[in-house]
Amino acid sequence: MTIKKTCLTVMPRGLAVIAAATLPVVSQGAAVQVLDQVTNPEGAIHEPLEVYGALRLSVDYSDADVSADEADADPLLSDGDLSVSSNTSMIGFRGEVPLDNRYMFLWQYEQQVDIDDDDPGDVWTTRDSFLGLQSPAGTFLVGQVNTPFKNMGVQYLGFFNTTNADSHAILGAAANGSGARLDLLGANSLNWKIKKGDVSLALQYAADQQGSIKSVDDNDRASYSGWLRWNPGVLDVNAAFIRYSDFFGTGELDAYRGSLRYRMGPVTVSGLYEDVSPENFAPFDREAYGLQLFYTLVPRWTLAAQWNHAEESEAGDDDADQYSLGVFHALNDRVLLHAMATTTENGENAAYKGVDYAHGDKLATLANRDPWSVSLGAQLKF
Repeated sequence: MTIKKTCLTVMPRGLAVIAAATLPVVSQGAAVQVLDQVTNPEGAIHEPLEVYGALRLSVDYSDADVSADEADADPLLSDGDLSVSSNTSMIGFRGEVPLDNRYMFLWQYEQQVDIDDDDPGDVWTTRDSFLGLQSPAGTFLVGQVNTPFKNMGVQYLGFFNTTNADSHAILGAAANGSGARLDLLGANSLNWKIKKGDVSLALQYAADQQGSIKSVDDNDRASYSGWLRWNPGVLDVNAAFIRYSDFFGTGELDAYRGSLRYRMGPVTVSGLYEDVSPENFAPFDREAYGLQLFYTLVPRWTLAAQWNHAEESEAGDDDADQYSLGVFHALNDRVLLHAMATTTENGENAAYKGVDYAHGDKLATLANRDPWSVSLGAQLKF
């Protein structure tokens, strides 16, 4: 959806003078015009505004493999309940301001909208939002932007992304069920990405990964991330890393991922490997890997299966497996229906969630339990 007339926002006059001096101009008159438009919002340039988003709702039945008394003691546990989930529904606004045929300013403001309930902490949550510059040397973004490490993981998920079978029940998660995650929005971040032919590269520095509230960013809590991709067509090869200088009070943490996807007509096969090395977080000190298979049965109908496995961590006896099956039907290019089932089988000391990450309504469990969930849902993009 495109709205034809939308005013751009304003910056302080001092910055406006600098901006006007640095913008490419063809004459003194043009510079005066730019300065006047920046410092006087009522006379700002009108550029097209794009409104986009996705509504993703599902009806799920989930069981954490716990007793009724255990479920009553913890709201994240369930002994078998029906629920409606928003699956990271979102809305966004973005636009472009061309400077010349080589440079263009970009902006985006994106919000998660949980339309299944009225929890004030979940209804409106900031997602990727930034101001950027597109240039021959690549695209530069400043703001809150997903880490390249996270984006590489999301790209791997395919059809399972944001559903109750999201692979992040194991990938990027700690064995103790603490909720600690590797795949985060990069707070206070500087980003650069470039694509040349079949090869693309993205790098990010997040000055204060935990976020700062009305204070100077604390660089002792920074993160560094990168993603290298080669995608010549039927083959898709990816490698990503992330380093946290202080992973939420547990010291340094390094993580690496590699994935491979190959398309053979109606069949797509994918595999992913993940290695996490924390300084002082034993349940996260482990390796994990996964396999996916997508088969296009007939046009617009896809069968999907996945298996994800977490090796035993340094904490001991906490390996786990996730198994998922799904059927997806695209009514058109904007509406996707799904039916799926997923389960997580935990080792003696493992408490990986049955449903986690972007689904919305998470399903926690206790150590050595096997949570499961089935789901019927729809996704509409606009």
